[in-house]
Formats: sequence, C-alpha cells, structure tokens
Amino acid sequence: MSNFFERFFKESMIGAVLISSTLMLLGILYLVPYLEKQRAKKEAFVQSERLISYIKMFRSYYAKNVLKKVNEQTDLIANFDHKIKEGTIPLPATLVHDLGELFTNKTDIAVQMYSNYPFPNREDRVLDKFQKDALAFAIKNPQKVYSKEEIKDSATIYRSAFPDFLSAPSCVGCHNARPDTPKNDWKLGDIRGVIEVDIPLEISIGSAKDLTYSIIVFILVNFSFLVVYYFIQIKIKNKKLEENFTNSDKILSEYKRAVDLGAIVSKADKKGIVTYVNDAFTDISGYTSKELIGRPHSAVRHPDTPKEVFRELWKKILKKEVWQGDLKNRAKDGSDYYVFATIVPILDEKNEIVEFLAIRYDTTSLHAAIEKAKNAEKAKGRFLANMSHELRTPLNAIIGFSQILQRRNSLEDKDRSYIQKINISGQNLLTLVNSILDFSKMDEGEMDFNPSELNIKNLFSEILIMFETLISEKSIVMEMFECSETQNIYADRQLLKQAFINILSNAIKFSNSDGVIKITYKEEDKKHIFSICDNGQGIKPDEIDTLFTPFKQGENAQKNAATGTGLGLAITHKIITEFHKGSISVESEIDKGTCFYISL
Repeated sequence: MSNFFERFFKESMIGAVLISSTLMLLGILYLVPYLEKQRAKKEAFVQSERLISYIKMFRSYYAKNVLKKVNEQTDLIANFDHKIKEGTIPLPATLVHDLGELFTNKTDIAVQMYSNYPFPNREDRVLDKFQKDALAFAIKNPQKVYSKEEIKDSATIYRSAFPDFLSAPSCVGCHNARPDTPKNDWKLGDIRGVIEVDIPLEISIGSAKDLTYSIIVFILVNFSFLVVYYFIQIKIKNKKLEENFTNSDKILSEYKRAVDLGAIVSKADKKGIVTYVNDAFTDISGYTSKELIGRPHSAVRHPDTPKEVFRELWKKILKKEVWQGDLKNRAKDGSDYYVFATIVPILDEKNEIVEFLAIRYDTTSLHAAIEKAKNAEKAKGRFLANMSHELRTPLNAIIGFSQILQRRNSLEDKDRSYIQKINISGQNLLTLVNSILDFSKMDEGEMDFNPSELNIKNLFSEILIMFETLISEKSIVMEMFECSETQNIYADRQLLKQAFINILSNAIKFSNSDGVIKITYKEEDKKHIFSICDNGQGIKPDEIDTLFTPFKQGENAQKNAATGTGLGLAITHKIITEFHKGSISVESEIDKGTCFYISL
C-alpha cells in the first residue's frame, strides 16, 4: 500500500494534481471572500464619496444663494433649532445633517457630522474611537479620507470620514461671529470637522461565499473524472513499462557491445581503483583484467606525463565535471601508446559521485604521424638555412665584383647600366636569401635575442641613412619625431632595427614621388608607441588580414615582385610580438596611404 501511494504522488500526474487542487481549494476559501470584500469596500467608498459630494454641493448652493438672500431680504433667523422655532431656517451644518437623514431614509446607510469644536447643542455627544481617530487623522491629513471596516450591531459596515473645510468667507464669518461659537479664530480652509458615511458590507460577502461553494463543487466533479481516468491509464502504462523494460535491457546490452567494439572502456571507484576493463583495454595495455582490477590506473601511466596533468584531471572530475585530453601510456611490455580520454563522473540520485567511467580512443598512429610531420618541418627548416648560407657566398661575390666594375671609368653607359642591374638584382636576391634564413631561424627557435638599452634617436638615424639615396630619388618628404638624446628603450638592437627597416622599406617602395612619410613616437602607460605612415597606394581591406602571413603579398606588392619576398612583414610581426612581447596593427585606405602602429 505504501509503495502504491509513493508511486501515486511521485510518478503520476494525479498526485501533483491532487496537491495543487487542495491548495487551490484552500486558497479559494479565503481568497474569493477577501477579493469580494475588497470590491465591496471600493464600491462603498465610491458610494460614500458620491453622497458627500451631493451634500456639500447642496450646502454650498444653500449658503451662497438661499441663506444670503434670506438674511438680506427677510427677518428669518438661521439656527440649529429650526424644526421647533417659528421664523427660523437651518444653518448650513444643520442642513447637512438633515440632508444626510433625507438621502439615507429607509436604507442601512448612515450620515453623521462631528467636530472637535461642537456648538452647545451637541456638547453632550460622546464620540467613539473611530470618530476620534478620524478627527485626528483629518487634522494631520486634510486632503485624505479616513476609512475602516468595523462590526456594528453584529453587522459588517464600512465607515468613511471625509474632512469638512470652511470653504467660503461667509462660513468663516458666521462661525467666528456667533455668540455661542466655541472658537472664534477660524480662517478660510480650516477643517471644521468631518462628515462620516457608514455603509453595510454583509450582502456582498454572502454572494462571495455562494460563488466559492460553486467553484469547489465544479473542481471536485472534474477531479473525480481525473481519478477514474488515472486508474484506467495506470494499468495500461504498467503493461507498457514491463514491455519497454525488457526491450531497454536488450538495447542497453547492444549499446555496451557497440562501445566495447570501438573504444577502450574502464570504470573506477571514487579513489581511482579500477573496477572494470573491457577487452580493448587489455588488448592495448597487454595486462589481463585480473592484473588491472583492484589496482589504480597509474599501472599504465607513462612516467613522461607531467604530474600536473593528473592533478588537473582529479580537480575537475571531483567537481563533477567531465575531463577530456590526450594521455601517454605505457603497456606491460614497456612500449608506449597514446589515447584520447573522456572521464565522466557517474552520480547517484543524491547527485553524489559513485564511480568514474573512462572512455578512451587509441591515437598512437595519429601521434606518430604528427611526430613525422614535425621532423619533416625541421628538415625543411635546416635545408632552407643551409641553402641560404650556401647562396650567400656566390651572391656576395657577384655583388662585390659588380660594384668594382661600376667604379671603372672606361665603361660605356650601356655597360654601366647592365652592371648596375646586376648589382641591384644581386642585392634583391641577397635580401630574399637573408629573409628566408631569418624566418627559418625564427621558425626553428634558433634566432638569438640579446636585449639591451639603446637610444631611440640614434636607432632611427642609422635606419634613415640606409634609405637616403632612395628617399632622394623619389623626392619623398620625411617628417620625423623629435626625441631627446637620453630617450632610451630596452630591446634587441639588430632585431628591432630590422623590423623598422622592413616597414620603412615598404612605405618608401609604395609611396608616390613627392610623397610624405611621417614617423611618430610617444611614451604612454609605460609603453613605447611608434607609427610609420605614408600617403601612398594603400592596401585593400581583404589583404590586411593576411599581411603578416609568410609568402603572402598584396596586389600592389605583386606588381613589385622583383623587390619583394613576402617575408618581411611576417618577420617583423615575429620580432615585435614574440621577441619583444609587443603588438603591431595596420590601418589603410586605397590611394590615401597606410599606417603601421607598433607598441613595445
């Protein structure tokens, strides 16, 4: 029986519906009467407000249009005892009292007037607690109405007390001038007292109860149908669950077989002790299942694997997170093998770890292929470096002899032109060879880095001397920053010089004749910031992304292929970002120029 109720509430929709319906019924029993009472209060207040406005409107009209003419044209006297005296008409306040009785005649509604300063005819009136509170509230809050629900004569009523002002000069004069006045320093706007309206609420609350009972009956009828439907469905569901359970067992067995065929699987307890291994695990490790179960996974751990890897692994899985990564293992015969592992914490119904499931895939052949590729890359680098060294010797000879021949006076102009072209071509080829050698060294991590303190002004002076002839031939205007003799920077002189030469060389190369190149420098937030800007051909936006990629040249650079290698800016990027831990960026616009920004 207890199992039935547990399933009834935990596993079925009907339990949740029963609980929610019970809570809803309890809520309705209290909420509907409350809401209905609030609505009745609001209606009572609106009705009271309307009644008071009528009474005040009549009083105002009476004081301004009737009482004034009576006083001017007759001998009639305005007083509170008009009902028992001849030649007497009611005071405005007495009129309010009479109108209240008139308007509420034959109803359960009551209207009262009272004040802290009553005339002698009302001095013996005893005010109840509500009336005293209402007068005190009106004094402190002259623009607000004091309302409250109370029980009076076994009936629920809603009492609203409206502040009553002296709203006309004639009212102030009358109250101050009467011989029986209890106060003679009234002013316009003072609160004379309050006018109270009492309206019963009992009828509205009764209708709310009727509504509540109707809703309860409706819910109970629907709930009964739901219970019957549930008992019919639960039998059908149980039969299907039995069938599905049998099928699920078979499907899970097939899933396990499929995983075992394609992956290396093991399980371990919370301390990392192996509790299960599949055949793939024993095949690759060389151990039997008996040799592995009951031992920690460290039985196959390779000593080359850093301990930090396993510290991070345990830290993550103990936080109930999945860990993935490559691991190098050692088999029983001492051979190495690699796996890509996924370790999953298995949690119980309380969300606590009960064991760990590890699924691995053999990546030994992939690692062998990667190692082979790395060796090939190193061989390529060594070949490029050796070739660059071998090519330098004949190139230097060609350049040297061409320069000697150029100095001979007996050469004809045509021959001198040929020799000059040989010299220029040799220089370009030597630059290409040097760039390949430098890039190869950087790629292999063999480039020397020797930082020291150097003077910025001297550095750029040396660079500009190298380009004097080219700048003069193209009539380029150089705008150079001003720098003090003591402005120093900590960097590798040769590498930084080469980086600036590469950028400046491009700026001169792609500048038009009579162009302008501007070099700026500033120190900001402990950073040295340089910019080299030209107003030349510019670079297309889609070419900027590959500007620092080796052997990539833009469209303008390809037109000057004889003087470009596609390596200069790649080398510059490595010098700035990798060696000096700085940054380099480019901004350019076609036919307007290019700016390189360097931060060290």
